[in-house]
Amino acid sequence: MTIFNKQAIAIRFFGPILFCLISSILPAQTAQVSGIINHFAAVSNIDTCLGSILVSDTSGFRKGGSFLIIQMKGATISTNNDASYGQIQSLNGAGLFERAVVDSVIQNAIFIKHRLLNKYDPAAKVQIVSIPAYQNAIVTDTLRTQSWNGTIGGILALEVSGTLTLNAPVIADGLGFKGGAAFALLANNCNFLIPQIAYVYPSGNWRSALKGESFTITASGKEMGRGPQATGGGGGNDHNSGGGGGGNMTAGGKGGNNEEPSTLGCDGYYPGLGGLGAATATNRLFLGGGGGAGHANNLLKSAGGQGGGIIILKAKTIAGTSPIISANGASAGLADGDGGGGGGAGGTILLEATNLPANLVVQAKGGQGGQVNAQNQNRCEGPGGGGAGGRIQTNVPGLSAQAGGLSGIVINSTNGCNGSNNSAAPGQTGVLGPILPIPESTIATYLLDLQTQPQNVGVCSGQSATFNITAAGVTSFQWQLNIGAGWQNILAGQGYSGFQSASLILPVVTEAQNGIEYRCLISRGNCSSVASNAATLSVNPGPTAAFQATINGPSVQFTNISTGFNTCFWDFGDGITSTLTSPTHVYQQEGGYTVILYTYNDCDTALYARTLSVLFAPNAGFTVADTTIGCESVSILFANTASTNASSFKWSFPGGNPATSVLPSPTVTYTASGTYSARQIVANGVGADTLEQAFVVQLHGLPQADFTVQIIANGLVQCNNQLQADAMLSWDFGDGTAFVTGNNPQHQYAQNGNYTITLTATNSCGANLFQKQIEIIITGVSESWGSMLPRLYPNPAKGTVLVDCSALSELPHALRLWNTKGDLVLQRTDLQTDFTRIDLNDLPSGMYYAQFVFAQKVYTVPLVIR
Repeated sequence: MTIFNKQAIAIRFFGPILFCLISSILPAQTAQVSGIINHFAAVSNIDTCLGSILVSDTSGFRKGGSFLIIQMKGATISTNNDASYGQIQSLNGAGLFERAVVDSVIQNAIFIKHRLLNKYDPAAKVQIVSIPAYQNAIVTDTLRTQSWNGTIGGILALEVSGTLTLNAPVIADGLGFKGGAAFALLANNCNFLIPQIAYVYPSGNWRSALKGESFTITASGKEMGRGPQATGGGGGNDHNSGGGGGGNMTAGGKGGNNEEPSTLGCDGYYPGLGGLGAATATNRLFLGGGGGAGHANNLLKSAGGQGGGIIILKAKTIAGTSPIISANGASAGLADGDGGGGGGAGGTILLEATNLPANLVVQAKGGQGGQVNAQNQNRCEGPGGGGAGGRIQTNVPGLSAQAGGLSGIVINSTNGCNGSNNSAAPGQTGVLGPILPIPESTIATYLLDLQTQPQNVGVCSGQSATFNITAAGVTSFQWQLNIGAGWQNILAGQGYSGFQSASLILPVVTEAQNGIEYRCLISRGNCSSVASNAATLSVNPGPTAAFQATINGPSVQFTNISTGFNTCFWDFGDGITSTLTSPTHVYQQEGGYTVILYTYNDCDTALYARTLSVLFAPNAGFTVADTTIGCESVSILFANTASTNASSFKWSFPGGNPATSVLPSPTVTYTASGTYSARQIVANGVGADTLEQAFVVQLHGLPQADFTVQIIANGLVQCNNQLQADAMLSWDFGDGTAFVTGNNPQHQYAQNGNYTITLTATNSCGANLFQKQIEIIITGVSESWGSMLPRLYPNPAKGTVLVDCSALSELPHALRLWNTKGDLVLQRTDLQTDFTRIDLNDLPSGMYYAQFVFAQKVYTVPLVIR
């Protein structure tokens, strides 16, 4: 692990600012692309603490940009020099890949935003590849990638959120793992008696040919020989046998035999075996395996074909005039007089798209084995085996698994083998599967991911207890406890298990451990440590059961004084139950009841029983009218309608007869009006209760009658009642007219004379009379007045009125003005002249009667005031 110094960290902080000054402009809405658009860099170190990746070249990688990190090699294979050679024992990190996002860039280092999901071994050829992203893109000329050079390359990645227009193909044909290079050592001495059957030979040995490249690192001294190198095809052995085809998820075909026409010739019956398939590695990405070289001792034309590259392409819509996406393995070349090389395996394509053209072509075919030119001689050299079909993972319907490459054949031979494959085999058909998503972490770099905290645990004594956490990015766990003296690591021999794992187990808990706190300290190497929250162990004893009861007549308040319980159950002994902690219960009947309380917790059950004697206390209650009305006396019933549980009664009635009583509902007589009170005391064996109520007695005698009478004018009289208003009043005016009711009536007499007015007052107790005599003199216009009448004008009048007495032989003694109610509102006794003006401004508008009083007569005339 590389530890950066403070200067390097400071550079990282300022790196994004510097990068913004030198980075290229982001792709436009529609980009025109061709050639190589990806940037590649070899990874030399990954610091998981700092989230940094040391790379060979940072150009083309910018803040916020995405890249693919992938380990190209690293698988372990069997290296025994036997038939097991090349068998895959462990993939280790080979083929692991994921997407990452650049946080910042400094010289030779890229810092990432999120923690890597996989562990990578830079010694096993780890590279990063930029992933260009466009809104829309048009491929104007062939889009390809850099050929795998043993360290970087071989991968084409592209993302388009809109439309990708393919007016030229996307090609990664023959850009994967290398085929075995052609090799010939002209000074050789084959021996037909000693066939070359080994699976491995060291580099430079003329007895065999070089193996094809794969995702394992070639062991030193075992570079040649017919044994496959994982997915790399084996090289043909001496003499002139063909090389094996490369593999991917399926296997390549073996090479062909060399058959010499003469008995003493060196045959080649041990050709290169086809590269193996890695069908179980579905979550990894591989380049197509290279074909093994054919054995040569003449010309250098027997190299194995290079495998296909990797294409990762995602677009919403694919269109264009040339919608071709291809990662075929390369075919081996023509060999002249020597064994032919094996074909390269098809590569890997990850294709995700929604809208597609009808003429879309997606291919990852295996390369063809090398053909052998016998140069018109009687020879049968071994052709090369075909490369395996590649791997396509996609959501695009209608595609098919890709065919393996055909084996090579012998051409231009005078031997009967001409046109045959001489036992060379084609590569197997490749794999078609659903889209393989690119993994990407969302966990921030530098931080341990403590996903769930330990929770408080409550158990019974004698049971086991477990505290759990879940965390990511953790390399070590250490549980700690705190018994009040600070946190201490849990060690072996203290009765715990799993104290250095994600789950701490206490096999048998005792009450002495109640209240102990536990937490877990998680660490990521020497990078960082995080302590979880504390969780408390609660050791629960069995419950106790007890209660107190406060009896108040039929109501009993129960107070639960139990301990250590979670729930409880009450049986009140009368068929009623409750689960409340401290309930109040009301009994419907007196008696003795056995009450049982059950308490429960997760550990045990307890009960407590007690017998209660329930007696109901009395309640006073009676009804009486708020007000009772009578004439001379009233008798009132005090009804015992509301008392309960009473066995005796004691009444008191101040002012009533009788003044006391012990009857349940006594009757009492009152002879005077007033406000009285009655008190009831009820009792039984439990206690007593008192209720006192106030009420009113109203006694009425015979009504009284009295009135005043006022003669207004010309037979109009006003009577005014002078006494009580609660009696019914009837008036008889003594002139034979109908009786009149009301308090203050007026009456108009028609003739002069003496009349008796009688007032009759009546109430519920009886009636009373009152009479008065009056004399009625009705005056008016008559012949005795002639034309000698007093005059008022103007009439109606407003403000003042002029009294004209000029036609009279004598002046009136007085002038009186009455309103229609019979009230005298104005009187003048100073009429000394024929004309007198009278002020009316103080009087309201309405009808009035002006009365002129003379010595022997009275003259009345109406007057209207406006």
